[in-house]
Amino acid sequence: MQILKKICCFFILLFFIGPYPCLSEGILPQRIISLAPSITREVYALGSDALLVGVTYYRPKYALSKEIVGTLTELNIEKIVMLKPTLVLASKGCNKEKDVYKLKSLGMHVKVFDEGKTFEGLCNSFIELGVLLGKEQRAKKLVDNVVKQVNLIQNSIKSRAGKRIFWQVSSNPIITINNNTFASEFIRLAGCTNIFGNMPNRYPHVNIEEVISRNPDVIVIVADMDDSSSSPANLWRGFAHIEAVKKASVFIIHPDNVCQPTPLMFLEGYKTIINLLYPGVI
Repeated sequence: MQILKKICCFFILLFFIGPYPCLSEGILPQRIISLAPSITREVYALGSDALLVGVTYYRPKYALSKEIVGTLTELNIEKIVMLKPTLVLASKGCNKEKDVYKLKSLGMHVKVFDEGKTFEGLCNSFIELGVLLGKEQRAKKLVDNVVKQVNLIQNSIKSRAGKRIFWQVSSNPIITINNNTFASEFIRLAGCTNIFGNMPNRYPHVNIEEVISRNPDVIVIVADMDDSSSSPANLWRGFAHIEAVKKASVFIIHPDNVCQPTPLMFLEGYKTIINLLYPGVI
């Protein structure tokens, strides 16, 4: 009965709000909803934040004044309907396919961007967004600047010996990444090797013995220290025979630094990694 009431209320809402504004070819969107924090950042980077009428609960601090349309896993469809967007921006890596289908079935114009797994791919997606928002030249200029800085850093580390890295995204259970992930690009462009790069799963579960046997030179732990009473690095303190532990090369990085697939955030994350691996290069 409750479900039936919700459905009825939803369609009554649609009736009173009326049809969605159409986004015709060549016409720029006037009301945008972003369904991913990274896309929200990109809209701001392009100077189109005035067009944003809705964002997800997880968003950068400068977007706190925007209307909330739910979380990555649970969208408030009714709220999205009420905001009457002319364009909804979604990501394959963040948003559920069924949610995107629902929005499209309601007549909304939804643009779904590929998950940013490579530096080149995320730069291309950013330019594509720039085209959609009438900011193509600004997007290209920003990407060109980011690519230039990444290339300069790569040239500065050419003579450095690459390191074997264990990238940890969870402590209990212990979860890492393979080479088919956004974070692996930091390792690749730093001239280093991901010790679990060839694992079939993108985010494989591993155990301490496997890490010990692969003996990484560096351990990078992605963790929000504000939510933890003890350091996740404590897990490795008792294993002094691991090269990374022996050389005090166990580092903790905040997720915001390396988990936002945008060109600007990639550059900041890349600089963070380079400073940890090769102090003094930048």
